[in-house]
Amino acid sequence: MENDVLTVTVPKEEVKKVEVKAIEISG
Repeated sequence: MENDVLTVTVPKEEVKKVEVKAIEISG
């Protein structure tokens, strides 16, 4: 279960970073 949690949590954080970068570039 611990591995599943990490697998799900990490991608979400990466997506947030990508979204922030995209917004900064668009702005």
